[in-house]
Amino acid sequence: MLFETIRGIAAGRPDAPAVETTDGETCTYAQLIARTAAMGAGLSARGVGPGDTVVSHRLPQTPDHVAFILAVAALRACYVPVLADVDRPALDRALALTRPVLWVGPPHPDADGTAAPRVDLADLVTADPASAPLATGHPDRVFRRLWTSGSTGLPKLVSWKQGPFVRERLRWVADVGITESDVVLCRHTLDVAHATDLHVFAALLAGARLILADPRTPPGELLAHLARHRVTLMSALPHHYAELIEAARTRPVELPALRRPLCGGAYVSPALMESCAQTLHIHLRQVYGSTEFGLALGNMDDVVQSATGMHPVDGVTARLAPLGADPAPDLGVLVLSSDCTSEGYLHDDAAHAVTFRDGEFWTGDIAQRAADGSYRILGRTTDAVKSAHGPLAAPVLDALIAERCPAVAESVSVLPEPEVYGPDVLVAVRASTAAAAGAAVAQVRAVLRELGVNGVVREVESVPRTVVGKPDKPLVRRSWAAQRTP
Repeated sequence: MLFETIRGIAAGRPDAPAVETTDGETCTYAQLIARTAAMGAGLSARGVGPGDTVVSHRLPQTPDHVAFILAVAALRACYVPVLADVDRPALDRALALTRPVLWVGPPHPDADGTAAPRVDLADLVTADPASAPLATGHPDRVFRRLWTSGSTGLPKLVSWKQGPFVRERLRWVADVGITESDVVLCRHTLDVAHATDLHVFAALLAGARLILADPRTPPGELLAHLARHRVTLMSALPHHYAELIEAARTRPVELPALRRPLCGGAYVSPALMESCAQTLHIHLRQVYGSTEFGLALGNMDDVVQSATGMHPVDGVTARLAPLGADPAPDLGVLVLSSDCTSEGYLHDDAAHAVTFRDGEFWTGDIAQRAADGSYRILGRTTDAVKSAHGPLAAPVLDALIAERCPAVAESVSVLPEPEVYGPDVLVAVRASTAAAAGAAVAQVRAVLRELGVNGVVREVESVPRTVVGKPDKPLVRRSWAAQRTP
């Protein structure tokens, strides 16, 4: 299904560039299909067949990584990435849930070597493709299980079948307007949905050119890659664009080709959109989705979207569920539905029942609906703070801090106890380099007093992040709790 669709695209443009790296490695569509066939033969030779699970770990950001994913799909098998920062308990849990028959990539330092036979990615392409021709992928086969980011709690494995995934991606490609003339740059590790769904398969299913960058690339170098390769589409989190803005202030760069600078990660502040327009000379396009659901909302209008929301992608319906005991008609929990989405959480019935209800997906995000039917995402329901003016989502509080506190370079606000709606909040702040000692904390405290919020403010050297790049709020909360414990 997935491989066959891309193979059909490759048949019409075999010599067109398919996957490249910023280090200069190139792969045409014909070469990508050949590499996938060789990768599939290598997997088959090691006993991988329909229904089997393969673990991937710290695979390089190369065309072979893409070919590996396509080969697994063509074999009707399933791949599960083990993230680079996973600890031993999470690793043991992942292996127990998925029971892999093969481990692809370097060993994990906490693995005891008994999980599954291990092979390096490069060794999979030594087999003769003719010895094990690829089967036809099946729409009802689960081809991947990805971890949710864990930014709002314990990570969970999400299962996707090939058929719904391909339909969902093709819808989104059409909604965004991606064509074979586009150049798509991915700066995210291919272990996560932000990379594969918004970049890799969005590009390949459109016949476009995909460029893979090292996720550790400094912002200044990333700007240079965007300009040199004349990138037309990329997606990044708000703090990634903030880093590009800072780099551009030191070393200005022109990005006239970047017609689709997508930005998600739930809340995108109006200030960031305006800064991107003023400094990078690009108009951010808001997008919203999740590992569990796929892409749900978007806005491709070529304007500064500081006062506009997002509309449902074709095939998606959205509504608001009441928030709290005193509901407002245009403010609530965003609830989505689609006929092509994931199978939900693997072996986690409690979490699945909360999120997937009667054919609907309960996002857990607070949204505001405008008169034109568009939606603005304000933050998680677990991040709602009780202020003097009503519910205040933590990302909105962070945006207010950024606007009113010049001594603050970055902040992340979390509730001391998730799911408890009250006036208490913890704010971790990173002070700007030019700020006087204590100024950042003092300014944040003043904002909290004005809002009628009880806050504990602590200065940190850096804001911790998940492997996806979102603020690691559970880690911030645990750190705060540890410091309070005698």
